[in-house]
Amino acid sequence: MKPNCLSTKKHTLRFAVILSALVLTGCASTQSTTSSTSASSASSTVSTVSTSEESGADETDSTGGAMNGTIGSVIEANLSFKNKDFYIDYSTEDTVKIDLSAPKEADGVKVSGSTVTITEAGTYVLSGTLTDGQIIIDAGDEDDVRLVLENASITCTTTAPIYAKNADKVIISLPENTESTVTDTVIGTDGNDALTAAIFAKCDLSVNGTGTLNVNANANDGITSEDKLKITGGVLNITSADDGLVGKDAVLIKDGTVHITASGNGIKSTKSEADKGYVYIGGGTVNITAEQDGIQAETSVLISAGEVNITAGGGANGEQKTGNAMFGGAQSTTTDETLSTKGIKAEAALDITGGTVTVDSADDSLHSNDSMTVSGGGITVKSGDDGLHADNTLTIEDGTIVVKESCEGLEAIDLTINGGTIDVTASDDGLNAAGSAVDGGFGTAGADTLTVNGGTLTVNASGDGLDSNGALTINGGTVYVSGPTGDGNGTFDCDGVFTINGGVVLGTGSSGMLKTPATDSKQNTISVSCTGSAGDTVEVKGADGNTLVSAVAPKNFTNVMFSTPDITEGETYTVYVNGTETASETCSGVVSGATGMGSFGGGPGNMGGQAPNGGMGGQMPNGNSDGTTPPEMPSGDSGITPPNGNGGTPPQMPGNTSDT
Repeated sequence: MKPNCLSTKKHTLRFAVILSALVLTGCASTQSTTSSTSASSASSTVSTVSTSEESGADETDSTGGAMNGTIGSVIEANLSFKNKDFYIDYSTEDTVKIDLSAPKEADGVKVSGSTVTITEAGTYVLSGTLTDGQIIIDAGDEDDVRLVLENASITCTTTAPIYAKNADKVIISLPENTESTVTDTVIGTDGNDALTAAIFAKCDLSVNGTGTLNVNANANDGITSEDKLKITGGVLNITSADDGLVGKDAVLIKDGTVHITASGNGIKSTKSEADKGYVYIGGGTVNITAEQDGIQAETSVLISAGEVNITAGGGANGEQKTGNAMFGGAQSTTTDETLSTKGIKAEAALDITGGTVTVDSADDSLHSNDSMTVSGGGITVKSGDDGLHADNTLTIEDGTIVVKESCEGLEAIDLTINGGTIDVTASDDGLNAAGSAVDGGFGTAGADTLTVNGGTLTVNASGDGLDSNGALTINGGTVYVSGPTGDGNGTFDCDGVFTINGGVVLGTGSSGMLKTPATDSKQNTISVSCTGSAGDTVEVKGADGNTLVSAVAPKNFTNVMFSTPDITEGETYTVYVNGTETASETCSGVVSGATGMGSFGGGPGNMGGQAPNGGMGGQMPNGNSDGTTPPEMPSGDSGITPPNGNGGTPPQMPGNTSDT
């Protein structure tokens, strides 16, 4: 076992209430008529958003979908959008036009100097330039106010340029081929309330259309809603002194293009109630460059579609920086505290079912303080710490995950892989099951579990390849592990029982801490002393000459361990390196050949017996046939293409993947 790269990392579980355990009661909207849904429902499929404009459609929630599946047991209504959240042609409506260059009073509009106050429900078309002025929406509790920004420019040096003080919902529409700009200078106040964003709403706020909105938030946040913030269209360019988008109840993005450059967090939701505090992305394109977390949610982060690109804390090789400490934003760095610079961080649950997610982060790329599930989509990350980390459970059901750079690739107390294609490069452990309250030390099994049931897993680790402080179990799938070159770590490592019950497994690495499966495994395994160099092709053949498994090793190795359903007792299997026969072994039982340390809890080569080939009790080789220090792993290599097992030409190692 090796410690985490960041010495300050803690595995304290926070038992926040996850979004999936609730019954939605509606979020500050008196018009919501969402049907009730049982909180005990195991899962809920979310369908495609309806944009019907038929009579009464604004009173009916339509789901947030295009999901092709489920997000755990999230209540469908939590992801709801109404038809009024989407853009409609305002030219056919009764509208009030306001020329901001020379504003005049009208029905529902009051003007006092450079302050324009909207007092009634309706559609208001704003154009022109308002210099050092403010738009205030102060309507009725059940009023919907729509602001159409038609090449409008609003700047203010004393408060928030747009302030939605009271309404049921404020909708900002961006017509096609228009570009509007909102700029602030300082944080404003309204009585005891701080207006902490350039666009600040005390009610639900939606942004839609196809035009462009530039938000220059020089004081603090870009756009904030104290209720729900929904984006269904438009091009948003946000530069903020602290956070980019804040929806205290929730942030939901269905479409549009959002560019955020933030000195704090990119997107944030802050309420801790069970049906609030979440971020949902179900479409569109979101690009975030943040000095702190890219996305931060007090409860859950849910991604079902769209494209998300995040750089956090300067990236995997960046520095953590201080931001705006006012109003709950960034905190100053001290000797005991550093800023959070994760790509995506959720307090309770992080679920990805679709879309593409690309993260380059100084700290964990994807992080949950409780659970994380990936069941679809494509994820590519570079991390200064863990690629994917969950304090409790991390489950991979499907999808494609590439960890290009990390300290530890995947980490959780209970780490389960049921499917998908996973490629991990790590400077420490590739996969690590650790952090439970009962955690194993050397030779002592903890409560942690690492289980592979399916999928294709490729690991290139300088520390342990697959590491569990408890049990390590492989039941299926295709697993290739390039382990360490030094003898202080092992290709496979666990403090509990190591079992291989199925699947295709090929491991190359050093011999000093060699660990082989327990004899109660259900599938035969062979381990041989076999020396090779980085870039060598490793191929395992049966007595009939057919190839069982092959791959190209990215690092030097002194041991090859393999297990497939085809290995039969009494048969001889040969390892070839670059086409030359290097080692052979006859299967004599569940574990044959070089057994090393074996597995705590049973099997040949267990602690206490003499272990051949560098196991405990014998002299440990240094991992290189010429007695020299093994060379470093070639830079930029993500690992090995998983074995194909078809007897053909072995797959080649992917090219340089270090560049985003």
